[in-house]
Amino acid sequence: MSDPAVCSFITKVLCSSGGRLEFSQIPQHLGLPEPQLEQILRDVGHERFLVHMQGGCRWVLAVSPLRLCVRKECAGCQRLHFCKLNLMGKCNFGTRACKYSHDIFSDGNRKVLKSHEVSGLNENELRVLLLQNDPFLLPDVCQFYNKGEGLYGSCSQQGSCNKLHVCRHFLRGECRFPTCKRSHKILDSNVLMLLLAEGLNSSVAENIQIICDHKHAEFSKVVGQRRMPQYRATQVRYKVEPSAGNPEEIRPKPTSTPASTPYVSPSQARTGAGTACQVGQSHMAGSDSGDRRWLGSCGGEPNGGAKTVAAFLTLPPPMPSSAVNKGCEGEQAGGRFAAPHVPCRALAGIKAVPSTKVPVRKDIEKRDEICLYYIWRHCIHKDNCRMIHYSLPYRWQTFNGVNWIDLPRMEVVEKAYCDPQNDSVADQNINFKSLSSTSTLFRRLSTPSSVTKPSKFILTTKWIWYWKNDLGKWIEYGKQDFSLRERSGWMLINEGDGLRDASALTSDDLENLFLAAPNDTVQFQAGSQNYEISFKEMVQKNIHYQTQREVRRRPKFVSSEDVKKMKKGQTGTAATPDQNYPKHWDKSALPDMGYKTVEITKTSSEYTDIESLFKKTMNNFAIQRIRRIQNPSLWQVFQWQKEQMKKKNGGKDVDERLLFHGTNSSHLEAICNHNFDWRICGVHGTKYGKGSYFATDAKYSHSYSQSAAKGNTVFVARVLVGDFVRGDPSYVRPPQKPVNGLSFYDSCVDSTMVPSIFVIFEKHQIYPEYMIDYSEEEKKCFVS
Repeated sequence: MSDPAVCSFITKVLCSSGGRLEFSQIPQHLGLPEPQLEQILRDVGHERFLVHMQGGCRWVLAVSPLRLCVRKECAGCQRLHFCKLNLMGKCNFGTRACKYSHDIFSDGNRKVLKSHEVSGLNENELRVLLLQNDPFLLPDVCQFYNKGEGLYGSCSQQGSCNKLHVCRHFLRGECRFPTCKRSHKILDSNVLMLLLAEGLNSSVAENIQIICDHKHAEFSKVVGQRRMPQYRATQVRYKVEPSAGNPEEIRPKPTSTPASTPYVSPSQARTGAGTACQVGQSHMAGSDSGDRRWLGSCGGEPNGGAKTVAAFLTLPPPMPSSAVNKGCEGEQAGGRFAAPHVPCRALAGIKAVPSTKVPVRKDIEKRDEICLYYIWRHCIHKDNCRMIHYSLPYRWQTFNGVNWIDLPRMEVVEKAYCDPQNDSVADQNINFKSLSSTSTLFRRLSTPSSVTKPSKFILTTKWIWYWKNDLGKWIEYGKQDFSLRERSGWMLINEGDGLRDASALTSDDLENLFLAAPNDTVQFQAGSQNYEISFKEMVQKNIHYQTQREVRRRPKFVSSEDVKKMKKGQTGTAATPDQNYPKHWDKSALPDMGYKTVEITKTSSEYTDIESLFKKTMNNFAIQRIRRIQNPSLWQVFQWQKEQMKKKNGGKDVDERLLFHGTNSSHLEAICNHNFDWRICGVHGTKYGKGSYFATDAKYSHSYSQSAAKGNTVFVARVLVGDFVRGDPSYVRPPQKPVNGLSFYDSCVDSTMVPSIFVIFEKHQIYPEYMIDYSEEEKKCFVS
C-alpha cells in the first residue's frame, strides 16, 4: 500500500499546478524516482489519480470523491459543509450574515478532509480539486435539454439557453449509453462560455472533460456486463380486454410479475428510454413531472377482478432480428424496443400495449406550467399540449415515489403560501423555503407570470415581492412602511435599516428583472439611500450601511370561486401584444422567452437610418442584411431602467444613443438572449474601465468583429449613456459625482467634450437592437 501522506502531497502538487501535471515533472517535486511514482499511481488507482495520454505526453490529474454538501440544513454527513459562493469567490454576505459556513477548516470539515486524505491542501488547492470533481459547483444543467427528442431536447430556448446543454448523468459519471443522444462535450463553445462566465478557466474545463470521459468509459463497462442477455423463458400472464375505441380490438396487459425484475433507478430510467428491452427485465421512462411508466415490461399489475378473458403466453428466448416479423416491433421515446417474441399467429387480432398511460403524442414533453387557454376556456391542442391542463392557476403536488399526486386541501396550502409571513404548513409537512431548491417531495405548478403576458390574459400568476422590516412585517415593494412611521415618529428611523421611503421599484419591476436574469443583482434608490437585491440569495442590502433584509416572492391568492367569477366575466379572444413594445416591431415575432430576429426590408426608412449610420465610416463595405432583435424581456427591463434614470434626473429625459459594438461571432446568440456582459463577451481593453465598450463609429467596432467565412457582424445597440465622465482603468463602476457624493455617473467615455467611446457597467442600460451582417466590397480591376 502507498503512504497516505505521499498521496496527499501528490494531490497538493497537482492542485497547486491547476489540477494536473505532466508525469515527468512530478518526481522533481517529490524527490522520488519515476518507477516509484509509477508504482504509487498503480497502487492507488483511478480513485485518486487519473493518468491520461495527450499530445504524446502522460498527464496526471487529481481525482477525488470529496464533495460539498448540497443540503440547506444538514445534521451531519461525510461531505464538506461550506458556502459554495464563497468557494467561488462570489459570496457578498460575509462570515456573519451568510447562513453557510465560510470556514473550510472547521472541526467537522477537518474530519472530512482527513478521511479523504487531503487535509494538507490549502483553500485554493481544495477549490481546484472540487471544481474538477464536484458537479454541484458547475452551472445548472438544462432539465428540458435532457428530455424530449431533437438536437435541443425540449428546450424552447435552444442554442441561446443560459444553462448547460450537457447530459446530466454524464457529469455525475452515471450515463449508461456508450453513444448517448445527449451531448458529452463540456468543451463545446456554448457550454465553455457558460463555464467561463461562472469563473472557471479553460484548463479546469478541459480537466473536467477528461475526468468525465474516463468515468463514462468505466461506467459503460460495468453496465455492459450487467446487460448480458438471459436466454431463459419467462411466463407472463396477460389479461385481454376490448379497447374503448374498438370493441373487437384486444389489448393484452401483464398481470403477473416475472421471477426476476431488476430495479432501475430514476436517473437511469430517464436516460434509458431508447435501450432494448430484454426478456425478464423492466425499463422505466421518466417524465419531467416524475411520472414513471413501465415500457416493454415483463412485469405487471394485479388482476383487479376485471371482467376479461385471461390468456397465458410463454415467451421463448429472443429470436434473431431477421426472424422477427416487422409487425411485432414498436418504438417508444425515440428508441426501438422489441415487442414480445411471440409467433404472430398467436397474436392475431391482439395489440400489445406496454402501458395504458402512454400519451397521444409520445414525443411531447410537458412543461411545468399550467395552460392558460385550457383554464380559460378550451385548448385546441388537447392531450398534445406542452402545458399542463388543470382547473386552477396553481397546483400543489407531492411525489409518492412513482407519480406526482395532487395534495388534499389545495386551496388552504395555496392561501398559506401566498402570505409571506408563513414559512410552512405544519399539518401537511410542507416547508415553503425548500420549494426553491431541488425538493423531490413537493412542487407547485402555476400559470405564466402576469408580466410575461398582455394584460387581457386572465388567470396569469401575479407575483408580489416583499421585504421584511424591524417588526417582522413584510412590506410590498413600491409601498411605504407605515408601521415603522407610527413606531418611531418617522424621522428617527435609521435609514440604513430599511426602506424609509417607498421604493421606486414595484413588484412588476422586480418580476421583470428576475425573469430576465434570475441570478442577477439589481440596484435601486429609495430616498437618499442606495440598495441592491440579490435574486440568487433573495436578500436586500443597503450599499452604504451594509445592512441586509430578507426578500420574498409570493403569488397573489386566487380561490376557486375567484376563478369562476373571472371566467364568467371574461369575453372575447386572446389579447393583442403589449403596446409598450415599439410600434414597428413585428407582432408575430414576440416570443414568451428569449428573442426572435426580423430581417428589415431595404426599402423601409428603418433600414435607411441604420445603413446611413453604418456608412458614415464604413463606406467601402457592403451590407448584406440588417436584422432587428425582438427580445420582450430585455426591452421591458431597458424601459424600466430608463424610467429609473429619468426619476434620478429630476424627470428630464436621459441621454440615449445608438452605438456600435463588435465581438466574436460565438457571442452573438448569448448577447441577443441575455444582453451584453463584459465577463462573457471578453475584454479587449480596460483603458476606460472594466465594462462593455461601445463606439459612435462602426469602423472602430469593426476592428473587434471577428471575421467569418461570409463576412462580419456588428451590433447596433440602444444605450442609455446618461451623465458621463472620463474613464479610468481602475473603474469597475462609474465614479461618484463630486456635488453631493450620493449619486453616481451613468457611464464613462474617452473624452467628455466629443466622446467616441462609451463604457457601460450596468447591462440594463443597453438594448441590443440590430445586427448588421456585412462584407468588404470587391475591388474592381481596371485594365488600361
